[in-house]
Amino acid sequence: MVSGLKRRGASAVATALLAAGTIVAPTAAEAAPAPSSGTAALAPGSPAVLPTQVILGRNVTFGGGVPVGGWYSLSVYPSGSYSYSGHMHDSGAPSYNFAGVCVVRFSNGTAFVFQTAGRMHGTFESGSRDYNWSRSNTRRAIRDAWRDSGGGWNARCTNKVNVNLGSLVDSTIQAVGYAAKVIAIVA
Repeated sequence: MVSGLKRRGASAVATALLAAGTIVAPTAAEAAPAPSSGTAALAPGSPAVLPTQVILGRNVTFGGGVPVGGWYSLSVYPSGSYSYSGHMHDSGAPSYNFAGVCVVRFSNGTAFVFQTAGRMHGTFESGSRDYNWSRSNTRRAIRDAWRDSGGGWNARCTNKVNVNLGSLVDSTIQAVGYAAKVIAIVA
């Protein structure tokens, strides 16, 4: 049986994630409407309200006159399935190497590293100006980490050009905090 304190803690985390737009709330058919105050009210003995998915994504631009831009999207689900995709485009003369890393660390200490790297060719080099990636799969380790952590997680995504992928992975893992176990997923 889940204690009242654990239920309130999980509810507060879920409410904060919903308010920040980090997770998507269940549809009306899946859950009763939340009170208008923005806090979830749990009846005694009811299960905790936990995130139903992790969704990260945004448009990417670089400063300093770097003519590269695009977007990325990462979705992770309690079933262990995930989808990591994106698109980058070089609109300038020089070519660029792109590296993208998203780390999702569950509260049980297991971190999943979603990483990708590729080259975009500029005007002065033959080849594609675009770098696209799309990777979807299911991993039992994600499902187990989600279950063992009660759905609690922290995440960080970093995108760079002309950088060492290994150092980008290391710095992104450090940004999400201590990880007892790291599992790499390459896109």
